[in-house]
Amino acid sequence: MDEAYLRQSLFANNNTLLFKQNKCMYELMHQHYRISIRQDKRFCIIALVIIPLLFLTFKTAIHAQSVNNLIFVQIPAQKNLESLDENFVSGPTDRHVHGARIVLLLSSTSVPVNLTPEFYAACDPDLSFDGESIIFAGKKDEGDRWQIWRMKIDGSNKEQITNSDGDCISPVHAGNRFYLNDPQPTPQIIYVSTAHGWKNDQQQGPVFSLYGTDPEGKSTHRLTFNLYSDYSPDVLPNGRIVFTSRQYNGKNNQAVGRCALLAVNNDGTDLMPFYGNHEMPRYKDMVHVSDFGQRVYFVESERSIWLGGGDIAYVSQRRPLNSYRKLSHSDKGLYHSPCPLTDNGLVASYRSDSIESEFSIFHIDTKSGERKERIFSEPGWHSIDAQVLTAHPNVKGRSNWLIPGSVSGVFYCINSYNTNLPKFSDINPGTIKYVRVVEGIPLEEKVKSSNYQHNLKNRLNPAPNFSPAQSPQRIVGVAPVENDGSFQVRVPAETPLTFQMLDKNYMAIRTQNTWTWVMGNENRGCIGCHENRELSPPNIMIEAVTKPPVELISPVEQRRIVDFHHQIAPVIASKCAISGCHISGQVRPNLEGSENTSHQVYDVLLMSIPGREKERYVIPGNAKASSLIWHLFGRGLDLDKSDYSSKITLMPPDSPLKLHERILFIEWIDLGAQWNFHRAITSDLSEDQTNSTKGF
Repeated sequence: MDEAYLRQSLFANNNTLLFKQNKCMYELMHQHYRISIRQDKRFCIIALVIIPLLFLTFKTAIHAQSVNNLIFVQIPAQKNLESLDENFVSGPTDRHVHGARIVLLLSSTSVPVNLTPEFYAACDPDLSFDGESIIFAGKKDEGDRWQIWRMKIDGSNKEQITNSDGDCISPVHAGNRFYLNDPQPTPQIIYVSTAHGWKNDQQQGPVFSLYGTDPEGKSTHRLTFNLYSDYSPDVLPNGRIVFTSRQYNGKNNQAVGRCALLAVNNDGTDLMPFYGNHEMPRYKDMVHVSDFGQRVYFVESERSIWLGGGDIAYVSQRRPLNSYRKLSHSDKGLYHSPCPLTDNGLVASYRSDSIESEFSIFHIDTKSGERKERIFSEPGWHSIDAQVLTAHPNVKGRSNWLIPGSVSGVFYCINSYNTNLPKFSDINPGTIKYVRVVEGIPLEEKVKSSNYQHNLKNRLNPAPNFSPAQSPQRIVGVAPVENDGSFQVRVPAETPLTFQMLDKNYMAIRTQNTWTWVMGNENRGCIGCHENRELSPPNIMIEAVTKPPVELISPVEQRRIVDFHHQIAPVIASKCAISGCHISGQVRPNLEGSENTSHQVYDVLLMSIPGREKERYVIPGNAKASSLIWHLFGRGLDLDKSDYSSKITLMPPDSPLKLHERILFIEWIDLGAQWNFHRAITSDLSEDQTNSTKGF
């Protein structure tokens, strides 16, 4: 079907209902007035009034009828991919396969028109606010990167927007981005990309992040800096971007973590949770904001399979944190890509659990979640990502106060004791003395986890659910926490950061299990640590903001890395594995070994103690509960939460470690007890570079 015929079909389809509905009116009008008009010129005035009214009716009918036209994506059914085992982790580009295409289905026809026949693959369409054009992810030839493209709704006038070294997918139209001195606001396109070249440390494949650009792709900026992937964006009416964020949840036996919905401004500022923070189910995806209602729909599931799918759920745009509702309840099939309609209705794709079935498009009851009539299906194709071909309301723009080139921003906390997590509500005021700011180190494509993680597979007596897999990290700095629980720190901008609240011995009491960041020149704060974010902050002047922020913006080469190979093993060799102490035939455990056999010492400290299967010396991420640290202090520090059965004595007995040496052990454990962080860094630090403990 050529472009001219498609345009004609679109126009004719939009007018069919009008002529059917108003044919009688025209005939009656003609019969009623034809004699009168000839006889009396006064009726000409009536006709001149009625005809424009009918024309307005004509335009209204065109707009209403266009709701029934759909654009959606068709994916060739590939049974070999659908039968992957449960350990498979679906990524943002898994459905971007050869032959994927964007199609247009007119309400008057049953056969869709392929809008992207010249592309190797095309996905992720998003309709412009005026309903006149579509942006999408396209791959023109097999060897190309995915890029963002634009076309008219009939498939004509295709033009490439991005020209990135990474893959660019999932574009959405967003509101304007503007500075106070801008001559005019700039519309934004938000999309997902791998242009930064980061690699995921806990699964194969790259890290996806959110980016923004102008409609011509000339000015590009990165919005998110998560060490895991951010994807599936959509835009709220207020201009905020809501998206899926894959997060590490702090449990070593769940390496892929869980998904949360986060929200951010279109310039990357004011990152905040939107819904879900490690809550079940594990996967939350396919975010779609209703333009004509108050719901934000998404799909949730415990399974990660090719193409995705699960149950439809939604939250309120105004109170997302406490308004969750599950709409569909199907244990026999999977829903996909819910799409709100202009009348607050809903369409979505659905398929049975059988790998022989394909996704078809259905109307969904927005009250019961029940599937109604089938709109479209085609054997051999999955039909997903439906959108209604009609104009929809513009979203608000967002003002921008960032300063280009700024390398730092400020984080502040009103009260670090404020939490809605029961397990941390019993921390007594005055217990938290410091905050440790930790930087996550992104991996490059050539780095393997075996470079920096010691393989404990198939070792004897492993601790239950133990896995040291974790992102490489380095310490940006430590700052004091005020008596009222507040702190304020200046930190590097556009850098993955997390926070640990420390006691007087520099041991972590609480650790944030997600990555956050600040944009250049941004000041961002929180009420507490995982507090109820729907509450207003207390109207008080906190101590931390009455002082300048603590400066934690040292150059990268001065940020400290603490790992076993470089910091801990030398101390053990010089202070512990000596005559009369932890060597063969002497005090257990045996920590004797040269640099070449330090792997064995690492095993001893991290694995279960022989004959005491529930006990071990080191609990990664928790120095306060690790008996190794108790021996360094000569007393138990967290006895109520430990099964440790040996007598606690000061080690080394004759020459106790100095404060900075004890802190090294504490930092090593609190940061995950990693084997060799240095080997994860390929660009800014060398293998032989050492770290200073100056300041302790």
